[in-house]
Amino acid sequence: MFGGLRLAPSVRVALERRCGGACERCGLEWRWALYVFRVDETASCTAANLIVLCGTCSAGHSDEFAPFVGNRSNRDRILTANNRRGGTEPLTAGRRRGLIAARGGCCEVCGASAAERVLQVHHRLAVLQGGDDREENLQVLCFACHHHLEPCSTGCGAWASKRFGICRNCQMRNMLEQLIPEATWDEIKAHFPGFVAQWKPGYEPLSLTPRPVPAQE
Repeated sequence: MFGGLRLAPSVRVALERRCGGACERCGLEWRWALYVFRVDETASCTAANLIVLCGTCSAGHSDEFAPFVGNRSNRDRILTANNRRGGTEPLTAGRRRGLIAARGGCCEVCGASAAERVLQVHHRLAVLQGGDDREENLQVLCFACHHHLEPCSTGCGAWASKRFGICRNCQMRNMLEQLIPEATWDEIKAHFPGFVAQWKPGYEPLSLTPRPVPAQE
């Protein structure tokens, strides 16, 4: 959800009555430029614990927020439903920062750091296809990789550049199968343990063309 802060309709009504559609710090009367923040981040989202600020007055806030005016998108509603269905904790701003730090503070595809490029959190299984905010469905990408990737055409579950269509691991698997056509895939894996160690759990590369199964003696 945009901003990450959920406000009940009754809370919005109470805020409207209190602030009259103006920033509670500088008095700016422009509803579409106002945001709602918690005063105490550890307390609940009651009207008494919320403050309405404009973009300028909220510049020092890095916690969750909600637009003062605006409706949730269909994607927001679907993501909320997906999280509830799977019992998954929503991706809050704090959890997003923790995830990026836990993944090394860099893009999981090209290795760019936060100092080089803006890092974003991407859903491996798209929200509109049932994806939720569980950790194994999230991937840290820089903005460049995020907007230039597509699912690997082999169906392995990894992501590939739109230029090649298949991920690096699937490219390597198919190259090895062409170089050693007489070997089975299990034999290739046993011969190249370093290559196997590069895969993430659940993302074993797939072959572009099925190989014949050795005849049983």
